[in-house]
Amino acid sequence: MVAFTPALAFAQRGGGFGRGGRAPGITREPGLTIPKPVNMVNLLIEHRQDVALTDSQFKQVISLKRELDSTNAPQMRRLDSLSRLFRGGTPIFSAQSPTRRDSLAQGRIVMHQVIAIVDDNNSTMRDRAYTLLSDEQLSKAKAIQAAAEKALADSERPPAKPDDLPQ
Repeated sequence: MVAFTPALAFAQRGGGFGRGGRAPGITREPGLTIPKPVNMVNLLIEHRQDVALTDSQFKQVISLKRELDSTNAPQMRRLDSLSRLFRGGTPIFSAQSPTRRDSLAQGRIVMHQVIAIVDDNNSTMRDRAYTLLSDEQLSKAKAIQAAAEKALADSERPPAKPDDLPQ
């Protein structure tokens, strides 16, 4: 019985493969990366002081946020499901199956369709929120939106390839 104790303890730890039963150090191909949309209604709430929203404007923006969240909820669930379904795939050194490749391509098509719906909902609600603002508030809000879009674009930029780096 004592001879089997180390093997039993090893098996209970998951066989040494770490979290998820995968061998440590194996690099996997990227799955489906879902880009984050810029939600200007949320940004108006976050930057209430910077935009100088009145209490009345703030209440109206909160109402728009609730409506937008309700409208986008089914689409966000679809994106979450796609993300979970297509997270990290096969190890890089192994060949990707044609079925996986076709499935991933179909997932990308669905992702782009869903993101288009979310972006359309966000821009509609953003336009409604912008009608509540004065000219000065609107210019501040547009500056915040531009900064958020630039930060998002910078964060989603693919990393430099090793041969692109200076020697």
